Amino acid sequence: MEPNPQNPLPKPGERNILITSALPYVNNVPHLGNIIGSVLSADVFARYCRSSGYNTLFVGGTDEFGTTTILRAKEEGISPAELCDKYHAIHADVYKWFNISFDIFGRTTNSQHIKITHDIFRELWEQGLVKARAVDQLWCEKCEGFIFDRLVEGTCPECGYDKARGDQCGNCDSVFDAVQLISPRCKVDRWIPARRKSDHLFLDMKRLGPRVEMMFEEKGRAWSKNARKIARGVISKGLEDSSMCITRDGLDWGTPVPEWLEGFEGKVFYPWWDALLGYISITANGMAEGEWKRWWRPTKGSFEDSAGDIKSDDDAKHGAQETDIQLYQFLGADNIPFHTVLFPATLLSLEPPYTTVHHISATNYLTYHGGKFSKSLGTGVFGNNAQETGLSADIFRLYLLYSRPEVGTKNTEFTWDGLIAANNKILRTGLGSFIHRLLKMVGQTRFGSVVPVWRDLPYPTYVESFVADSNRLLAEYRVQLERVQLRAGLMTALALPFRANRLFFDYDLLNNPRWLSDVDHFPGEVVEDEDKIVVGLGVNVMYLLAGLLEPFVPDIAASMYKMLRAERPVTALDGVWTVDGKEYIKPGHQVGKYEEVLQVITGIKEEKVEEWTLKYRGKQKRQRDQPGTEEEGNKKKRRV
Repeated sequence: MEPNPQNPLPKPGERNILITSALPYVNNVPHLGNIIGSVLSADVFARYCRSSGYNTLFVGGTDEFGTTTILRAKEEGISPAELCDKYHAIHADVYKWFNISFDIFGRTTNSQHIKITHDIFRELWEQGLVKARAVDQLWCEKCEGFIFDRLVEGTCPECGYDKARGDQCGNCDSVFDAVQLISPRCKVDRWIPARRKSDHLFLDMKRLGPRVEMMFEEKGRAWSKNARKIARGVISKGLEDSSMCITRDGLDWGTPVPEWLEGFEGKVFYPWWDALLGYISITANGMAEGEWKRWWRPTKGSFEDSAGDIKSDDDAKHGAQETDIQLYQFLGADNIPFHTVLFPATLLSLEPPYTTVHHISATNYLTYHGGKFSKSLGTGVFGNNAQETGLSADIFRLYLLYSRPEVGTKNTEFTWDGLIAANNKILRTGLGSFIHRLLKMVGQTRFGSVVPVWRDLPYPTYVESFVADSNRLLAEYRVQLERVQLRAGLMTALALPFRANRLFFDYDLLNNPRWLSDVDHFPGEVVEDEDKIVVGLGVNVMYLLAGLLEPFVPDIAASMYKMLRAERPVTALDGVWTVDGKEYIKPGHQVGKYEEVLQVITGIKEEKVEEWTLKYRGKQKRQRDQPGTEEEGNKKKRRV
């Protein structure tokens, strides 16, 4: 992508939020597990931060080097570069349909990536934080070479799962070296590999480990539960007694070890280490020259000019400035060890310091027919499938976020009947009914769709109760979003229209003749104060609710502003946080007609469950040609 001079830069004295979503491989179309696990969750938080007035940069992209790319390119009969171009465009199209609001969306094959990776490696090497040593690697006689991690299969040394990959167990998410597998075998020819020595490079965790532990103790308490659990498990094994290999043999598609380091010709950096630095290179590639440093390598007590050059305090117009960056990273459970240990270990000892993680938000697994979604296996519901249904992106956003596997260590199941229920029972019955009733009330001849004067009128008891309950929900929402409890925040926001519907029932509006018809049967009757309060308060609640929902369902929120004939404020969530704290919609303002809600929130027929279940039950590559002929997803993986 071309650098965008409009991308935000951090500002001294303000809250600066840097958000990354995990970089998915480009070996297939992204599935719904990828989307909720990283990009959609990160998007919700980015939208919340922007709406709260925080200075925010949201970075994402695709991970394009490594084994998965090579294997898929061979399968499709094209080069790795051609495969990356093809699937990067597909990913970009899927994320655009899902309304993912990246500031920068890039790829690890960008022009800056090799240079930045080499620069960081050189700093580590010159500080003695990288060690070279000969280690055993798996060699396949039939393949006549060292085996890629993903072409080795064996029994996990941690949990006993018998189909673990050579770099990570797909059952317990433990990370290890291929030689640690029990009974390893080559997946290409089922040959039992031998061991051969090979020179490789390792991060010196005896020196870096204590800094990682200190960072975890300082910041880890606020991370998601699974991130804390997995990071603690890795750290408790003793980082000071282990090293992490950052190079690989046998790959011709990756970031090469720099030529100035003799003895490592033909080797590339481990894609998992290399991809982590992709967050930095993608940022650099999407900004004006040198400006990436202001997000990733800010210098305290100084400032940078637009070219990224460090200026002394004497050059600053207002003296020394200090820019604090908070890095929020969104990822799936299988990415946790790399983001909580490997990435910070790489950056923590460099001077001037790099920005390191402030908060990890990791989801558990989204499952389908009892098994994990899998891009490499092609199982699950994929982004293009969502588009094919004809539903809006907001319906998928709502259901995925409502089902977000963020609680404890439990996975959650994607089902078509669950998606339809979320639309019909939550959107239509809750939110849709609230908007419909409200706009129908204010649309009566008595008001003529014009907001009355209401704010200084005395509240009846049931209105006071509504205001108190609503303000409590608003306070909970703020706390939950600040803690990145996205599912909880959505449920709190959705509780507000249900509570507003109860306000209408409390007032007995449905049984009051004044509200039963589009025609005013009492032309001479004066509108009661309670009428004005309920209508005026309701319109302002709808306005505030649009701001609460915008991070989750942006198109629906935009429609709510349109129905209110109101502009969406840039910082909708930055201000008074009470439903009656100020008049968001002033008296005399004219709102839209209630019929408009029917164009935005509609029901889905129950028979679609069977249709979509049959169509999207098999492997992704065969779904379009042979719907319903594959086995029903992955069976539950055996746990030992």
